[in-house]
Amino acid sequence: MPELCRDKGVEPLQNLLEAALAELGLAEKLLETRVLLAWEEAAGPLACRARPVKIRQGKLEVAVASPVWRMQLNFAKQEIVARLNARAGKEVIGELVFLNRSKLK
Repeated sequence: MPELCRDKGVEPLQNLLEAALAELGLAEKLLETRVLLAWEEAAGPLACRARPVKIRQGKLEVAVASPVWRMQLNFAKQEIVARLNARAGKEVIGELVFLNRSKLK
C-alpha cells in the first residue's frame, strides 16, 4: 500500500468488507462459497462426474454419477480436501461425503 494512504488512516477495502461480512455472520458462508466454486479445479478431471451439493458441519456432500466414479473420488479424497481448503485459505472442509446420483444437474 502506498505510504500516503497509511498516513491518513485509510484502510484497504478488503479489510472493511471482511469485517462487515463477519459482523453480519456471513464470513463462513463466503468461505463455503469459495470452496464450492473451487470444486472443478480441486477435483480435476474427476469433477465432470461429480457435483458439490452442500456443505454441512465441515462435510462437503458430493453427488456422484456412478459407483465407479465414487471409488475414483474416494482414492483422491484427501488431496481434493487439501486443495479445497487451500483455496479457501483455511480449513473449511474436513471430509467429503459421496452421494449416489445417476443423473447430475
